[in-house]
Amino acid sequence: MLTRQPFWFLRHGQTDWNRTGRCQGRRDVPLSMAGEAEAHAAAPLLKGLGLNAICCSPLQRARATADISARALDLPVVHVSGLEEMDVGPYEGIADYSWVAPWREDKAISGVEPFPDVRKRVADAANRALGTASHVLIVAHGGVFWALQHLCKSPFTPLANCRPAHVAPVGETAWRIEMLTAPQAADA
Repeated sequence: MLTRQPFWFLRHGQTDWNRTGRCQGRRDVPLSMAGEAEAHAAAPLLKGLGLNAICCSPLQRARATADISARALDLPVVHVSGLEEMDVGPYEGIADYSWVAPWREDKAISGVEPFPDVRKRVADAANRALGTASHVLIVAHGGVFWALQHLCKSPFTPLANCRPAHVAPVGETAWRIEMLTAPQAADA
């Protein structure tokens, strides 16, 4: 269960593996030049949101994106274990996503971190992040966002690289996820 506190989520900028459609999982793939440009383009969107903390995955693609936002917002970055991307096992580095739909329905996929385990890990890590301040930006990965969507009982909707999403409780039990439109970075 997530702490009933609104927060912002930002998926890391593009990597060369994103561009070529390969599964990254826990592989510590860096941002591409286009990903750095996306992060710089998204940073101004975060100003004026009242953010007072940035928490991110320890993987370098999320750290680099968070660092760019942190410079724009003059905030420190806290690395939160548990916000890493899911372990995709044998699918790492290849462009095969045939396993994703059954995995999101909690079917066991050999070698892939089970989705119920990912959800628990992400909930625990997000709650630690939310405990750092009142207006938190979490910078992490697409699979982390899928887990958050499931925890919020929201339909699965893809989140583009560096597109901010606002996650907010509604009433006693519901959640709302709204995605902002980020300006397109110039091709690098």
